[in-house]
Amino acid sequence: MTTVNQHHEPYPSMDALRRAHEYLFDNLPTSERSGSLTEAGSMQIEEFISRAIATGAVLDTLADRREAQGLVDYWVASAFTQLQLSSLAWGPESKSADSSVVHSQRGPEYQDRPDNQLEPFNPAVVDAAAERGDAFIRGLSAKQTDLVRRVLLGVLRFPDHEQEISSRPARREELNKFGKTGQVDALLNGLKDAGILVGRPTREGEELSLQYLALSRRWGWLAKEVDKRKNLSDLALSWIGSNRSTGALLDWRLIRRFREYGNLKQWETDFINASSRWNVIKASVALTVAIVIGAIALASSSAYEKLYVPIKYRSVVQEIEDKSISDERKAEDIRWLATYHQKLEVQGLKLAEPANKDLHGIAAAGAQFRGAKLRNVVFEGATLSSASFNGAVLENINFRNAKLYQANFDGVYLCKQADFSGADITGASFKRMKFWDDNLPIFADAPWWQAKGWGFDEIDLLEKKYPRKDINQNERFKFLLAKISFARNAYEKMGLDEEDKSERLASLNNERAWTLAIYGLIGDGEAEAAATAALDYYARVKDVPYLKRRGAGTADTLAYILMQKPAKDDAEEKSNFTRAIELLKPAAEMLGESEVIFRYAVALHVLGQDEEAMVQLQKALPEKEYEPTHELLLLNKHFTGAFKKEVMNSMATINRTTAGLADRCATLNSPN
Repeated sequence: MTTVNQHHEPYPSMDALRRAHEYLFDNLPTSERSGSLTEAGSMQIEEFISRAIATGAVLDTLADRREAQGLVDYWVASAFTQLQLSSLAWGPESKSADSSVVHSQRGPEYQDRPDNQLEPFNPAVVDAAAERGDAFIRGLSAKQTDLVRRVLLGVLRFPDHEQEISSRPARREELNKFGKTGQVDALLNGLKDAGILVGRPTREGEELSLQYLALSRRWGWLAKEVDKRKNLSDLALSWIGSNRSTGALLDWRLIRRFREYGNLKQWETDFINASSRWNVIKASVALTVAIVIGAIALASSSAYEKLYVPIKYRSVVQEIEDKSISDERKAEDIRWLATYHQKLEVQGLKLAEPANKDLHGIAAAGAQFRGAKLRNVVFEGATLSSASFNGAVLENINFRNAKLYQANFDGVYLCKQADFSGADITGASFKRMKFWDDNLPIFADAPWWQAKGWGFDEIDLLEKKYPRKDINQNERFKFLLAKISFARNAYEKMGLDEEDKSERLASLNNERAWTLAIYGLIGDGEAEAAATAALDYYARVKDVPYLKRRGAGTADTLAYILMQKPAKDDAEEKSNFTRAIELLKPAAEMLGESEVIFRYAVALHVLGQDEEAMVQLQKALPEKEYEPTHELLLLNKHFTGAFKKEVMNSMATINRTTAGLADRCATLNSPN
């Protein structure tokens, strides 16, 4: 019997891993399922586990990693393998070893991690392939590039309703339909040589797929093409959801582009055909003139962006850095950079003149304002997702209705008012923000508890001023619920079979319940009813591995709702938390997610099981580095005693201090 000590190639995608699991399950002789495995059967399982573990290095989405880990756990811990794994991992001389761990040869950085855990995602592997892909594309003509685009989209499957795309292996013969056989074959071979495509022989001929599915997200060129392809599904769904309104149909330009795509769904084809018929009906001389004029304008705009913008960029940046230039002019320069999608990095910028600086509505995701000194700046309605204001000095700043998803306000000195009313601050970080108690940031209609970095003292201040009960008018919250309702209506009209529709509706029920839960709006029972309905469905299909994991996620949702649920007395509260633990314990074990483990720890603490609560808390916070957000408010009263202190210590959360705030605010009035 060989030991699992060799390097193994990862499966190219989650889809390939899933197929390998199904093949192994279907082809493992029935006689071996009692636990008495032949050497051949053991080697099949051994190779699958090792390749599945290695696949973690190229899986970059949480959903894929959860499912992949579940399949590894299944073969490591199931009755099919548990009697033989000790000999697989350790050899016949080590029967006392832990048989739940399969050993594979790893680099020294992974030696302290159990071998039955997926390899961490290694972006360098995928990014290196992306660089080779860029080099390959640069050497092609426009026509060849177009063929490559069709080919690569042809080996991807595009699902509905914002789900992740998956691999769709295609035969070389099928891909040759996109152009002349010799030309396509040459491009396919070039993509294989570049490590973008990988082939495998089948009875029907060579089958090709992406080397790594993560390329569809991390290779910039392909990611843009994928977004364009997804746009077709979104537009077609909008058309279906609008009862096939003519106002939702495509113009000729988009029809031509979308007709080039392969593997279209029937309802996407219907949408394109309906668009073609409608354009024929409304064709006229006036429309032709309008299209020509529009094309000329588009060409002019394109030429400006490609030729003039790169030349002007350097002078604009120099002007922003020039201390003799007025703040008003610098604000105009910043808007110009954002308008033409140029890199916006203005660390240490000072815009402190009394007059307002109008930057409302700019689209500047990822902009860098670190260490800036900003006074009377209007960012209302701006898109500043992942932007950084780390260490900035702010006075009278307007972020109303801005998109600040995962923005960074760590260490900000807030001198006077910063208005975040109605803003989307999900995942934004406010660690060590300094402000006086009479100058709280304004969070009207904004879910401030979904941001990171608040200490318990700040939570008390903010809850008194901006209670959660007033949040139902938040635009982000209303958008999330409307999107779920729209998807539900679209599914009802798509003519899906009952099983498919039931699966999709269960996912939407869980999504709705979770949204209500993290906004703290569970009092009317709607969230609990939606989560219960979803969980009932997953209980019926518990034998399907990927649905079993979704069921575990839904169990976490329902448990979180029960933990927030108002109780009339201690007995009812104890009953709610007892039920929550029953849901959370298996969910935490199956998913291994830090946030689920954290909520499990809180539930254990509430029921007095503090020793185990501390063990789970250590797993969630220092080990898995979870940063609790909404739980600190929504479960606030349950953080007590030593458990609360440990949460504060693990998060390095200290009481807010205003030391140095006055001095930093004074720099707004200094000459430099």
